[in-house]
Amino acid sequence: MQSTNEELETAKEELQSTNEELTTLNEEMQNHNSELGSANNDLLNLLGHVDIPVVMVSNDLRIRRFTPPAQKLLNLLPGDIGRLGEIRPNLDVEDLESLAHEAIRRATSQERQVRTREGGWQMLYVRPYKTWDNRIEGAVISLQDVDNLKRSLDQTREYADTIVESARERILVLDSKLQITAANPASTGLSMRRAKKQRGV
Repeated sequence: MQSTNEELETAKEELQSTNEELTTLNEEMQNHNSELGSANNDLLNLLGHVDIPVVMVSNDLRIRRFTPPAQKLLNLLPGDIGRLGEIRPNLDVEDLESLAHEAIRRATSQERQVRTREGGWQMLYVRPYKTWDNRIEGAVISLQDVDNLKRSLDQTREYADTIVESARERILVLDSKLQITAANPASTGLSMRRAKKQRGV
């Protein structure tokens, strides 16, 4: 009886010790869950309030998350999360999937200027989705509205071309190899002579 009692006491102590360990593990788990919930809430709020179209896709191009502005521009619905298939954006870009695959495969960013169906300009960025331990687990597709900037640059270029064309002085525009890329009417004779000289005529 005494031996059984001692064994029961030992088992009781071991059970208490195990129970304490489980309580500690449970507290750690609750803390981790709380941190994870907080990080998830932060991410949802960040994505919900960012005024940039952003879509995150997995390695097999399943849609993970997207911002509200991405819904209209990339033709997405909330039910598309987790969906595998083509993204059919309201943009003149035929190879969005191949750009995403290339960013994932080569772990490099892809970018290009694209036009919306309404005629506006966007800069399309496709970057690899990296985890905290630097593994590639998909791609992040984002767009930036550059329509005003592009139109402003086009107007500035047209304005500069008009000035060059209407100037009375000779004006030549040279590239990095000192080759003539443009000349105004006042320098036509000069540019023709230089072109002949370059050809050895």
